[in-house]
Amino acid sequence: MIDYFSPPSNADEAVLRGIKGNFRRLFVGQAIRTDGLGSIPAAWTAHDISEILKGMLQAQHPTARGGEDLPDLEDDEVEIARMTLANSVHGEVTSLRAAPGATPGEIVFRMVDEYETEIEVPIISATAPLTAEEVIRMFRESDPSPTETECEIEFQSYFYPDLNAVFSSLQNADDDSED
Repeated sequence: MIDYFSPPSNADEAVLRGIKGNFRRLFVGQAIRTDGLGSIPAAWTAHDISEILKGMLQAQHPTARGGEDLPDLEDDEVEIARMTLANSVHGEVTSLRAAPGATPGEIVFRMVDEYETEIEVPIISATAPLTAEEVIRMFRESDPSPTETECEIEFQSYFYPDLNAVFSSLQNADDDSED
């Protein structure tokens, strides 16, 4: 069973989960695999990086900054999934997050993007982790919905590795029902 709040299985995963930017997650992950976590400067493994480092990423390509301007995680909050506009100029990211609720066993959800948009989610809280289909529903049925775009969409999650396939399946089912 998925447990959003259990600690990551190792230090490498803990670092990668905390990195906001997609490009930085990718290159830090690659560096961990080839040279180990100790080979990476602490500034690059931080949750939030300086504007100077963000500028360096953007100078490489605008999409390299995608995700870096997400709001910080709140106390005890974890990102359970993210959606990226893969072929947009800036590679914008929308993040679905979970935090323990006020009552034991309650999970509270919120969705954030890099533009500080007020996003209403269809499931505000639950007493069990979401299914992969419910995660996709959160993105599709939120208001405004980040999935209402002409851009190519990609999902990433440490909890739901098959979100892209689930999204495609649900999109295809919707397309079939419209015929």
